[in-house]
Amino acid sequence: MILDEHADAVGLALICNYDGLITEVLCDDFGIHDELAGVAHFVSIFDVASIQKGLALFLKVKERGVVFDWEINVSINGAPTAFCFAAAALGDRLVLLGSVASQEHNKIYDGLSHVINKQVNSLRGLTKASSPDLPQAPDSAALPDQVTVEMITDMLALNNRLVNAERQLARKNAELKRLSAVMSKDLYLAHRILHCTGEAVMIATFARQVIDVNSAYTAITGYSKYESVNKGLVLSEPGYDHPELLEAIWSSLETQGLWQGECRGRRKNGELFPKWLTISIVPDESGESGHYVVIFSDISRLKHAEEQWQRLAFYDDLTDLPNRTLFKDRLQQAIVLAQRDSEPLVLLFIDLDDFKLINDSLGHDAGDKLLCETASRLQACTREADTIYRLGGDEFTVIVHGCHDDLDAKHLCDKIISVLSLPFAIHEHSVHIGASIGIARYPIDGDNPDTLIKNADAAMYAAKALGRNASCFFSKSLGDKVTSYLNLKTQVAQGLQRREFTLFLQPEIELSSGRVVAIEALARWQHPIRGLVGPDEFIAVAENSGLIVELGEFVIAEALGIVRELRDLGWTEMRVGVNVSGRHIALPQFVGSIVNRLREQKLPGQALILEITESTVLENIDYAIDVLRELKRHGVETAIDDFGTGYSSLNYLRRLPVEFLKIDKSFVSDADMAAESKTIIRAISAMAKSLGLKTIAEGVERPAQETILREMGCEFGQGYLYAKPMPYHKLVEFIRSRSLVETL
Repeated sequence: MILDEHADAVGLALICNYDGLITEVLCDDFGIHDELAGVAHFVSIFDVASIQKGLALFLKVKERGVVFDWEINVSINGAPTAFCFAAAALGDRLVLLGSVASQEHNKIYDGLSHVINKQVNSLRGLTKASSPDLPQAPDSAALPDQVTVEMITDMLALNNRLVNAERQLARKNAELKRLSAVMSKDLYLAHRILHCTGEAVMIATFARQVIDVNSAYTAITGYSKYESVNKGLVLSEPGYDHPELLEAIWSSLETQGLWQGECRGRRKNGELFPKWLTISIVPDESGESGHYVVIFSDISRLKHAEEQWQRLAFYDDLTDLPNRTLFKDRLQQAIVLAQRDSEPLVLLFIDLDDFKLINDSLGHDAGDKLLCETASRLQACTREADTIYRLGGDEFTVIVHGCHDDLDAKHLCDKIISVLSLPFAIHEHSVHIGASIGIARYPIDGDNPDTLIKNADAAMYAAKALGRNASCFFSKSLGDKVTSYLNLKTQVAQGLQRREFTLFLQPEIELSSGRVVAIEALARWQHPIRGLVGPDEFIAVAENSGLIVELGEFVIAEALGIVRELRDLGWTEMRVGVNVSGRHIALPQFVGSIVNRLREQKLPGQALILEITESTVLENIDYAIDVLRELKRHGVETAIDDFGTGYSSLNYLRRLPVEFLKIDKSFVSDADMAAESKTIIRAISAMAKSLGLKTIAEGVERPAQETILREMGCEFGQGYLYAKPMPYHKLVEFIRSRSLVETL
């Protein structure tokens, strides 16, 4: 760039005659036209496009005597370069001064032009008083050499300084304009942020007088700006926030210049709301405290979400009861209070009997409704001082305060059991459940939460072992029994995995002919240490733990395999009876599993007889009816086992699609000695005949019993009189020793 190459140049100074012909070049820092002196007009130094403007300058200076701040392009090395010119008429000569112009809008301020005016006037005075020794033109004054060299050089330097000053002023002016634009933009942005932010903002004087609020403040509180300014600064609501809150706020501001925290606010409509508030001190220009800036947000939604989170964390979403997490905390608090007040405390552990049966048979929606109804009934049984918790699944606990007598605790448990024994109306079904309750007392059974929980749980398992629908106090000996029970439960599970279980088979005899017509499959446990273990030791454990389903699947699969073998040996009409539990029947896939097992063995449905108890049917009679009808459609028949020991009713029997009634052995055992037993057997046989059912007597041990049963019309018998349960190979020998198998 030309300007960069001549950054340190002073400028250009030319002397012309009155016609504009260059007579002398006093200064030429740019090496422009030094060779033109005496031969060229001064306009020749200008760029071609600027010659017209140069002529105008020539005419203007002749007219006025002096001109300033003419920007004309000079041709330097063929390139147009902006110069700022000043010119003056001195006698018969013209003085032309030029400096490189600023790229900004160059202007020599009027306040500075008088300096050059003064210099020009001085030059003119010197011309008139010049030395007489110098030759003068007749119509003009000659310019002395010393004046030309000194004064013109001073004027050139002055013009250059003025141009530089103009450049600096222009730069500063541009910077001021830029800073002003930036500040204006920042102020506009700050204003927009203030009024567009979602947080309320108040600005107050150090005297705590509000001077401005933003739009969010109006939206949150309902107060307009007009209603808020020039009012005292209010940070919280007295009477609702802690009395010492305001003191803490102003103290923190004094020491730290900032405070933030939660407090309450009040809307214009009187509604209180929680807010998160930050207040800070903004210093003034001198650094002293100037204003308070208060920023707050309405955290009502946040508080609501926090409450919801607390509810989810500490309360059961289904029953709305406190959950396991809150239970442990509350139990710890209850123990501390009981210890402080020397008051007793009772912990109840409640487990619903057969809940899984309902949940699996009727679906999870029905199970959920049953749990909600259970929670409501428990709340109706207990006092307000007592608290109920749902630990999960079908387990509930109750913390009972001030229970001074074991009889009171026992009475409460009996009340709970009685209430829960009443039928539940679930999805148009009448559902029956029970409850097993374990009782642990503070400080007798434990003085800390973990011990009380463990012992109450142990007592609950003991109650289940008693036959369910029962309650049990914890005792030290009970702890040993529960430990034994849990060990047995583990061993049963391992035995199923290791296939330690096997089947023993007991024949069923047609009383009129003495022939084997069917067999009953009975599970036995071949324990690796204890040897052969009977069902009385493991069935209850399997039932309570849910292992009964896995055990039932094993028994059905093995029994059908045995029937297949017996039929292949020539007993083509052989049938097998298998006991199934209510838990097993409740599975949605139960019927499908039976049908698949029959197909695997290529057996008809008539090869299988399912034996169920009265209690299993009555737990959910509508569901049981649906399942038995579906089984019957596939040819599978059903027998009511242990008939007469439960709720025997002609009403439900006529609804059930069953084919057999098995008379319980408690009636058969003394049928030949007790008239009452004979009467019961006669009544059962008569009822069965009226419904088109067949009867099977269990526990036949003496010939006299068999005679009575035959006389009363009982079709089939089973018991030690004929054979004890035996392994498969002995059964084959037994059948071969009897007459040919007949169908039932």
